[in-house]
Order: sequence, then C-alpha cells, then structure tokens
Amino acid sequence: MVREPAGTFAPLPAPFFSVVVPTYNREGIIGRCVDSCLAQTYEDFELVVVDDCSEDGTVAALRRYDDPRLRVVVHDANQGINPSRQTGAENARGEWVVVIDSDWELMPGALARLREIIAGLPEDVGVVRFRLVWDDGGVTPRFTPEEPIGYEGRIQWAEAEGGHDSPHCIRRSALQRTPFIAGRRGALESLFELDLAAAEKSLYVDDVLGMEHTDAPNSWLRSFSAEELVPRLLREAPDMLWMAETTLARHGAALRRYGPRQYTTMLRVAAVQAFLLGQRGKGSRYALTSIRHRPLEPLAWVTLMLGLLGPRAVAHGTVVFRRFSAWRNRRRSPAPSGGVRDASL
Repeated sequence: MVREPAGTFAPLPAPFFSVVVPTYNREGIIGRCVDSCLAQTYEDFELVVVDDCSEDGTVAALRRYDDPRLRVVVHDANQGINPSRQTGAENARGEWVVVIDSDWELMPGALARLREIIAGLPEDVGVVRFRLVWDDGGVTPRFTPEEPIGYEGRIQWAEAEGGHDSPHCIRRSALQRTPFIAGRRGALESLFELDLAAAEKSLYVDDVLGMEHTDAPNSWLRSFSAEELVPRLLREAPDMLWMAETTLARHGAALRRYGPRQYTTMLRVAAVQAFLLGQRGKGSRYALTSIRHRPLEPLAWVTLMLGLLGPRAVAHGTVVFRRFSAWRNRRRSPAPSGGVRDASL
C-alpha cells in the first residue's frame, strides 16, 4: 500500500472532517467527485481518496491536483470496495468521517451544513445520515425518521422505507468500534449497517447533501453483462455466504421481529450464495425457510428451482433479475434508476 499526497506539502493539523472516497478505474469521472469536495465552503477537512489498484489513469488524474487537503492512498492489489473504505477510515485524521463513492458529488455547502447539524448533536449520536438526489431526479431515501434512532428503530425504518439507505457522516471513534469489513469482497453493506446500528444511534436529516450519478462505466450494481456478472458472482459467493450467515447469526432474531421482509431477503441471499457454491442442501434449507416465512414470495420459489438446476442457472437468473429490476425502476416515479441494492435473486 502506498500513501502519497497529491503534492508536496507540510503536514496539516488534524481537520474536523475527513471525506473518504474509494475508487477503482474511474479515470473519466473521479475529477467530478474530487472537485465537488475541494469546492466546499467549509474548509476544515481533508480528502482521502483510496485507489483500489486501478488499471487505468485514475491515479494520474489524482496526481494532477495541487491541493494540500487531498491525500491519495493506493492499494498494491485490488481488494474491493469495503476494504477500500476501511483503508480510508484507517488513514482518516478527522473527528468525523464522511464516506462517499467516486460516482457521487457533494452538494455545495454540504460540509457546512453537516457542521451545523453536528454542533447541536446529542452526545449519544454517532452517525449523521443525509439524502441523495440522483441524476434522473429521484431522491433517496424516500423519507427519514423524525428522531435519532438505534438498533430496533433502524430495522423498523428500513422495513418501511424499502431499502434505500442514507450516506454516512460517522464519528471516527464509532468507526474504530465498528470498522468496515476488510478482507472480503461483495455487497457486505447489510451486515456493516446492522453492526453499526447495534453500536451507534443515528440522526437522519432531510437535507439533500449529495448527488449520485449513473454514468460510471464499471458500476457493479448497475451492470447487466452476463460475461462480467456470472464469473464475479461465482467468485464472490464464499464471502457473500459468510456475510449472509453472519448477519443471520448476529441479527436474525431482531430482523424476524422488527424487519420480517429483511429477514426473508437475507435468507434468500444465503440460499443464492450456497447454490452458487454448489451447496444444494444448504441452499435448499435457506430457501425453504424463506418460503415458510413468506410462502407467497415468488423470488424464493424461483431461487429454489434455479438452485436445484445448478450454480450457473442461479447466476444467469440473477442477471435476468437485475435487468427486470432496472426496467421496473425506470417505470416508477420518482425513483432512482440504480436504487435496487438487493442485486441477487
């Protein structure tokens, strides 16, 4: 791992905010994100960009900046988005850490508004969450809780909202207690979010402080290419099965009580990953448990049937499901075109 400033500067004092941006092969759009951060009116921040061993000119594009607030950390091997977020958190020096993706922008005045909110924050709140506008006009999440919420409240809110989460501004001490999941690949956010909610209260605000773009050429969540998706689904299945089983072990009881839809979704995710690994017995058990809790849920039955046909049938079924979900979201208004986070069957 290489740590390098964008220029040669004397070390700066620890800032109030650290903005952490993981990126991979985003040469064409990383500048948009960086520019939106460096243009903030509130100036007591640093920008930590973690390049996950890009194969294009992303690092060269970052080196063109001559600003002491920008630091670039370069992985010597590709590790995935959650390990990249953790690298950023480990290199952050600010009291609060704002985590955004490289296809996002911070809205003008976003950090100034967050600073105002934090000034009046109760001591027991470790996370501030805000809303995003998408480049097609949709805003997520659809609504926010009126008061700070903890573990049970977080599950109940996610159940009612439907699955569009809020970006984070997190106390660095909270991230030290609940780090991002390093050493594993895949969509691990569900486990991290529940672990974080179990440890910290969150304040959700209605302010739209970021924009998410859908033009990234290598977006995993918005990819519909079977040639790209099928090998990656099979490769990430061990870590994804670990995520699903760990989530069920740690949070299954609370999900059953306060978020039954989320519970059956996680059972289905576990079934899909087991089937992708060729573990038909385990996959069938998870699928049948999901069906027992929600017998009229079509995806659970589809998962079971495809799983019995074999790993590639499940992988290709996931591709079809993604395409259908994208078509369905385009017909909804207002809804972001890339808002589906449950990208498997």
